[in-house]
Amino acid sequence: MFHSSKQRKMLFKSEQELLETRSKVNQNFKNLYPECAEFFISTEDERLLCRKFERELLRFCNVFEEPPLFRSIKCTAMNFLKRFYLKHSAMEFYPQNVMLLCVYFACKVDEYTIGIDKFVSMLEESLQFETGSFILSNEFLLMEALDYSLTVYNSYRPLDGFLFEVRDRLGKESSDCLRKHALSFINDAILTDAPLLYSPSQIALSALVYSSEQNKVDISSYLKSLAHDVTTHSKLLNTINKIREHLQHNYKFQISSSKLKELEAKCNSISKSLESDGEEGSSNDEKHGERITKRRKTVDEMETEPLP
Repeated sequence: MFHSSKQRKMLFKSEQELLETRSKVNQNFKNLYPECAEFFISTEDERLLCRKFERELLRFCNVFEEPPLFRSIKCTAMNFLKRFYLKHSAMEFYPQNVMLLCVYFACKVDEYTIGIDKFVSMLEESLQFETGSFILSNEFLLMEALDYSLTVYNSYRPLDGFLFEVRDRLGKESSDCLRKHALSFINDAILTDAPLLYSPSQIALSALVYSSEQNKVDISSYLKSLAHDVTTHSKLLNTINKIREHLQHNYKFQISSSKLKELEAKCNSISKSLESDGEEGSSNDEKHGERITKRRKTVDEMETEPLP
């Protein structure tokens, strides 16, 4: 159950707290690798780059056929990607590689059977060997970044529950017409930080309210039935409004192609440089060893405070 899950404990209390965590990750990386200063990018630019690959993740997931990927896998992979970059910088691990790692690992977690050879065959031939090697070499790194918490609750299941109850109250026709816009709302939500800030049921209920407005279906009596008293009902509506405002302000993704290419080039250069340094210095470079130790210590300290 979500309310007793680690996912709930890892929710952030505010967008500001989430920003501070990302800023800390960015600064910690800069402190570890001062020689890469000319390539450093800001916390905001890191987030822009990651958001680009969040969209790439969904596009890649849509390539799967026979059978297509479950919706749950897409949500799980997206959750993994967002949480990975709460512990590591995009300058350290290039998001394209991590995105594919998250999709492959989400397939394992959600029991979608696919071997690594078939998985990488969906990529350009020039990327297949390197990507396969990265995935197989970094599954444990991903699990560490996720604190070994691999169960991800998504908003689709609670939405089904809400629609079932609405059907009992308002009829099958009303329930069916609400589904399309509600699913669209949830699909948009996973491309924002909403899953790191709100519970799946809160997002699902916001999707239902949004859809009811789009379809002009009155569900006010149903919303009141979910609250025990006026105060609880007011808090519920306030949370729904916050989620909708969050999507309104954060869903759109705008960045010039030249800026995007610049960020990709910088992050790719740094990550490849670190890989090269690691291979050359893994056995006898004391400084490299010290940095690895510091990085692990820094990641261990990057725990978010649980909700009260």
